[in-house]
Amino acid sequence: MIPGVGCNGLATVNAARTEGAHGVMVGRAAYHNPWNTLGHVDTVVYGAPHSDLSRRQVLEQYQVYGDSILGKYGPNRPNVRDVVKPILGLFHCEPGNGLWKRKADAAFQHCTTLKAFFEETLVAIPDSVLDSTVAEAPSSCIDKFANSKNLLPPPYATSEQEILYAEMV
Repeated sequence: MIPGVGCNGLATVNAARTEGAHGVMVGRAAYHNPWNTLGHVDTVVYGAPHSDLSRRQVLEQYQVYGDSILGKYGPNRPNVRDVVKPILGLFHCEPGNGLWKRKADAAFQHCTTLKAFFEETLVAIPDSVLDSTVAEAPSSCIDKFANSKNLLPPPYATSEQEILYAEMV
């Protein structure tokens, strides 16, 4: 791990892996911009073919999942807000995102199903955004990891005395 260097996109993930990272965490990027992060991870990092899923299709599947777990752990546990929170960034930087979030805040007060929540809030998002599929992967800055090996301490070199001592023990 290189302190102070964060991965905020998939290009930085591949750059870090190229420089020798064993694993890379992109939690904040995935949370704040899931469509452009998680929608491309299989293609960019693992080489899988592009998906033809649209946001509308993802939300339809999420609605089925979400409605099936509402109240599963007791009255109002989880509630609509709990289930929707992970997808609040789905329309990051898209037209209608701000209005959708304002409508979401209001809908959290009275909606008891994801179906009702989506019916009330998705009117803020244009059909062109809902029906677009994951396009080409977004570009990110990869310079963060250029020459990162120079930031690490040099490898430990064992001296002859240490080797002889270890053999004696």
